[in-house]
Amino acid sequence: MSSVKEVAQRADVSVATVSRVLNNDPTVKTLNRNKVLKAIEELNYKPNMLAKSLRKKASFTIVLVMSSMSNPFYAGIVKGANEAVRNSGYKVIIGTTDANEREWETYETMLSTSQADGIVIISSCANKKIVSQLNDRYPVVMCNEYFDGLNLTYVSIDNKKAGYDAAKELLSRGCRHIVYVAGSKDSSSVKDRMAGYKEALGEAGIPFQDKLVLQPKKGYGQMKDMINELVQAGVPVDGIITHSDMHASYILKGIKDGAVLLDEKVGIISFDGTYVAEITNPALTSITQPAYELGHSAVQLLLQKIQQQEINQSKRLIVEHRLVKRET
Repeated sequence: MSSVKEVAQRADVSVATVSRVLNNDPTVKTLNRNKVLKAIEELNYKPNMLAKSLRKKASFTIVLVMSSMSNPFYAGIVKGANEAVRNSGYKVIIGTTDANEREWETYETMLSTSQADGIVIISSCANKKIVSQLNDRYPVVMCNEYFDGLNLTYVSIDNKKAGYDAAKELLSRGCRHIVYVAGSKDSSSVKDRMAGYKEALGEAGIPFQDKLVLQPKKGYGQMKDMINELVQAGVPVDGIITHSDMHASYILKGIKDGAVLLDEKVGIISFDGTYVAEITNPALTSITQPAYELGHSAVQLLLQKIQQQEINQSKRLIVEHRLVKRET
């Protein structure tokens, strides 16, 4: 089995530099980092994490928590997160809450007993109180969400700009009665997308209408009923923005089945841009979020917090979204 010294010799750097690379120290020069990573791969070096964890009283484990695994958008985030810990000695554990607040007791216990060194909270799976309590005591990074008033580190797209871009695209096609199928009212991404949606309507001289914002809490059946109620009340719905590809795919299926009372020519733009947007018929025009980059960046920020003990320092990273035009 190869040693740290052999890795240093192969990479032509000091043992201290190898150690800093293994600890994901952001001050290591890119050239040296790449040389060390190449040497580690060539020598198939495996750090002794047990000895290291005993010395540092660390688990070298981070937890990614999301509401559920049902949305394929989360798969891209997980892939990026796993890549971010490659060769760092850390491992990623995936946790879900399934809308059960008591699940957070498990994750808080893992952090308080050093079974995990930090946590990434994905989307709106935790309320402000839970996030505040964790953020005060442990390394925490939020992915795709944030809370006003909290000193948080988070990574996200510019959701206000994304909401604006989605509405602007539908308006450019002549849509004037645009429904927004939103997520949780407490979600920062929902609030920001709503703000962008309102701004685009205002620029077009179209008044915002509360009744065109739908927030179904009981799945597809309730979303279908809410849309149908609008149509039956005489609202000429000609455009829809949905909070996820999954919402939009259910609407498309409902239109084809006759369960959703909309014309097949209705303009639809979904958020996320997962494979679902590509395989629906017609394919969905979408605001594509870089899921891999979001997951990778969130974990990198968390590792910096853990290694530099920056629990009380906050950083804000905004990554680019794209409007991908397809068939809706």
